[in-house]
Amino acid sequence: MLNRFYTDSLMYGNLIKHQALEYMTLVEQKFQKKHFYQPLFPSMWFNQRELILPEGCNYAYTMLNDAHKLHAIEIYLQCFQQTFENNALLELFCYFVGEPCFDQLRTKEQLGYIVRADTRRSHGVQGFRIIVQSARELDYVNQRIELFIDSIREYISTMPDELFKKQREGYMIKKLEVPKGMKNQGKKFCNEITNHQFCFDRPQLEAEIIKTLERNDLLRFYDHYVSPHSIYRRKLALHVNPSSLVLQKPIDEKNTNENKDQLDAMKYKKSLSNTYKERTQIEATVPADVNHEAIKLTEQLVMIDNLIESKLKQIEQNLSKKELNLPKIEWIDNIHMWKSKLSCYPLAQSYDKIEVPILYQL
Repeated sequence: MLNRFYTDSLMYGNLIKHQALEYMTLVEQKFQKKHFYQPLFPSMWFNQRELILPEGCNYAYTMLNDAHKLHAIEIYLQCFQQTFENNALLELFCYFVGEPCFDQLRTKEQLGYIVRADTRRSHGVQGFRIIVQSARELDYVNQRIELFIDSIREYISTMPDELFKKQREGYMIKKLEVPKGMKNQGKKFCNEITNHQFCFDRPQLEAEIIKTLERNDLLRFYDHYVSPHSIYRRKLALHVNPSSLVLQKPIDEKNTNENKDQLDAMKYKKSLSNTYKERTQIEATVPADVNHEAIKLTEQLVMIDNLIESKLKQIEQNLSKKELNLPKIEWIDNIHMWKSKLSCYPLAQSYDKIEVPILYQL
């Protein structure tokens, strides 16, 4: 065991390049003394590749859950490989969709306790996904998710220009936010190394691209990769259902969810109370001219929130009247047989094309 291997290392903190190389040399020397250890050449590295879903597919796979009575579903719409342009486009789209998704499916329809829309990335390939944990049957949940996805185009296309620009600027600020602490910064470095992409200034590079994206870019992306009416859409849904074993447990899931909602409401009220007290204390110490500018900024933010709220109400009204004819689901019975019929994406490439040398040969 471990007679052949290679090491990726990250040395981060209060040290310089020369010290880091010395530490790595010490590690290498320990293994050089063991004659049965040999380096693993780059051609022998185990590099995983992502499967290519065919255009127009509507796959679904079901699993059983022995721990909880709740159902869960993840709808994954595979899009494209990772590049700076693709990353920026997909992330901005998810930022626009995230709030209305939570508001519609979680707050208004109350499909489940966990609802989110974000990106899914794996081995250099990425796509858009929606995850819902619910006590309802997944056929119904899937239908409601698809109805929401069908409403996204109208939400983006009718959004006022001012709101679109504010949302785009807000995401750029969020993306360029400095990590809070060495641990978070180290995680970003480590992700680049383990993915073998080595792009350590990714936020800055992608933020410059986000600045150039317009409404039509998001609409073209939606029409091709996300819309239920697109013949190019590639969908894979994972259904998680409670097993017969867990259904026999005498747990009142309804009361459990109600208690969680009550606890969330109490925490929210408490946070509002604390925020009001802190705001009152701060305002007392702020000069009048600064306070006046803050009030103007607050009023502007309130106007934007009102615009978003009106758009969300419009989405809710439209969804209540809609019915959607979805393509027939192709259920996956044998996962290994299904994988064997699909092609693979090429290996994820490094952005900086860093060559990893063989440090020593035995």
